Amino acid sequence: MSDLDIINNITSEPDRPPDHVSLEEIINSIPCMSLNNPATFALYLHYNKHLEEDEKTKVNNIIEKLKRERSAANKKNIRYMERDKGDMEKLMDVTE
Repeated sequence: MSDLDIINNITSEPDRPPDHVSLEEIINSIPCMSLNNPATFALYLHYNKHLEEDEKTKVNNIIEKLKRERSAANKKNIRYMERDKGDMEKLMDVTE
């Protein structure tokens, strides 16, 4: 990364109040938090009431996206687990 890139990154970040809680701080201080966990972003919104509306909207969009991804994975897992459920029930009836 060049010096100009570093300077541009620093100047493009908004000014944050002293009580701002970063995502990194949430992930490091609370067990089981990560960037693919919607609860991480929900806590970010909860701790940072000072965020502007556009930033709140972006964070809410991330939360909804992660929820949809998690829901799709859960449905896939349910289908997988129920796939052989009928066969297992038949097997249990035969062995009894």
